[in-house]
Amino acid sequence: MALLVGPANAGKVARLLDLYLASLDREPVLIVPTRGDVERVERELLTRSLGLFGGWIGTFDDLFRRILASGVDGRKPQLTSVQRSLLLSRVVAGASLNGLSASARFPGFADALGDAIADLESGLLGPNDVDGDLARLYASYRSELDRLGLSDADLERGRAADLIAGELSAWGGEPLFAYGFEDLTGAQWKLLEALAGRTEVTVSLPYAAGRPVFASLQRTATDLAALSGDRIEELGPQDWYDAPALAHLANTLFEETSPEPPPLDGAVRFLEAAGSRGGLELVGDEILALLRSGLPAEEIAVVCPSVERYRAPLETAFGSLGVPYAIESRVSLPKTAFGHALIGLLRFAWLAGSRRDLFSFLRSRSRRLGGHAGGGGGAAGAGSCDSGTCRPTGCRGPRRRGAGSRADDVARRVRARVSAHRNGNPPRSPRLRVCR
Repeated sequence: MALLVGPANAGKVARLLDLYLASLDREPVLIVPTRGDVERVERELLTRSLGLFGGWIGTFDDLFRRILASGVDGRKPQLTSVQRSLLLSRVVAGASLNGLSASARFPGFADALGDAIADLESGLLGPNDVDGDLARLYASYRSELDRLGLSDADLERGRAADLIAGELSAWGGEPLFAYGFEDLTGAQWKLLEALAGRTEVTVSLPYAAGRPVFASLQRTATDLAALSGDRIEELGPQDWYDAPALAHLANTLFEETSPEPPPLDGAVRFLEAAGSRGGLELVGDEILALLRSGLPAEEIAVVCPSVERYRAPLETAFGSLGVPYAIESRVSLPKTAFGHALIGLLRFAWLAGSRRDLFSFLRSRSRRLGGHAGGGGGAAGAGSCDSGTCRPTGCRGPRRRGAGSRADDVARRVRARVSAHRNGNPPRSPRLRVCR
């Protein structure tokens, strides 16, 4: 293994791409951080070469799938994200959790369990490597997978790494180049370690010894250096910054002592506010000042740690200030009105959900499975005043005797309609066909 190390903007990726091009006749493999980087790297390579007639570019997950596709017979089908969520909910519902029962009533518990299991699987740890309630839930999850004859993404990554480590024929000798990661999962590390024993592996890592900002990467750098021996190339910082203040910040971040800093000259601004909305309002004021100075809105970018977490305060702050913006992120289905209603319906019909799940569907405008709001013969008809269950749908009419039994009737009709859909006889409604 060869290791390229250096701070940010040291030219590590450029050096790695040059090495990749130099080995094109050997069909090299290049690992990039995300799928979006594949096309960008291809364009970058074409600026350095007249054409690309060899090689392969993808992410670690792409490489795991490529290994499994060429070397494993009788592979198990892989769970989709929706199937995995349903399976985790079933595992939680069927477990005796003692002191955790109160927390397990909420949907977020199954999501947290899924994250914990993903961390364990990515670290190549099995149910016997942990204990307590987590061990029982993890073992139940794996048992359900075996019973259904299915697998999940993290287990498949581990199988691909085992295949490379145990089968010489699983890799044809192509050199491997990788960049864009700051840590390695157990499966990724096992893959690189196995490949380093049979082909040329070159890894780029953002690291500079002795710098506090890279302290969290010291273990990764030490482990990779142990595999690399004396094949370590250290690249120093490059003077590519437009403003001296930015270069000073990058080179001295978190240092206890540093040389006299250059003037900021507006290159860096630090804003302090109470709460996320307050911070975004200060950012909005800065954006308005830039817009009024003549800077086009499309040349201004706002980067946040998590779009989903900041979406609501961002919309509130920027909307009140009149800042034009566009969010470059997908909206998950549960965050939409239709998705919230649909998930409530499916949870009630397929997972023996509570009336709360049913009412989250009935209260929504997307509740109509057929007919019209006041008609009978359909689940939507149960939302009318004549049915006696009008309160969940927002009606303020008087509640009549027998509403509970009528709600049970609604439940039976909803289950019947979803059951018909699952048996291949969906009701005539374009809304419910989205379930497919």
